[in-house]
Amino acid sequence: MKEFIAQGMLLLLLAGCVLASTPTPQPATVVVAFDLAGGGSGFSLTVYAQEVTSGKSYSQPYSSGSHGGVVLPTSAPLVFTLEAPGTYIFYANLVNAPADYHYGGTGCPPGPDCESIVYQALDVSPGEEYQVYFSSRTGERHAPVPTPHAPVTVPWQR
Repeated sequence: MKEFIAQGMLLLLLAGCVLASTPTPQPATVVVAFDLAGGGSGFSLTVYAQEVTSGKSYSQPYSSGSHGGVVLPTSAPLVFTLEAPGTYIFYANLVNAPADYHYGGTGCPPGPDCESIVYQALDVSPGEEYQVYFSSRTGERHAPVPTPHAPVTVPWQR
């Protein structure tokens, strides 16, 4: 009987160790903001966050009634909650003309044109918050579009 009780206590102890060592995954938060040229009458985009190795993709719609040099505020930035750790690229397709108008997160800053077509990947850590900014600089307009839900094969860098 003592042996049975000792085995039972050992099993409970081991079960407790397994439960205690299972961490709760902590996602990362990425806020995506836009400045897609001056003027215009509004636009709708599908915005993607894609993990470069696994290809796991997240998408959200983004609509704006005005953008550029207007006094009224544009739509709020998007907030992505992503599995972390991971390395992600960000891109967007215009809803009404996805083949003609797409934007890649190449890290082009506001200001003069930027010719880079290489995606700027973002390493995300659990529980952290990051910002991604899209503009309509030349490089971002011409960055190649990756295949969603597949490992990233277009040019990218950290």
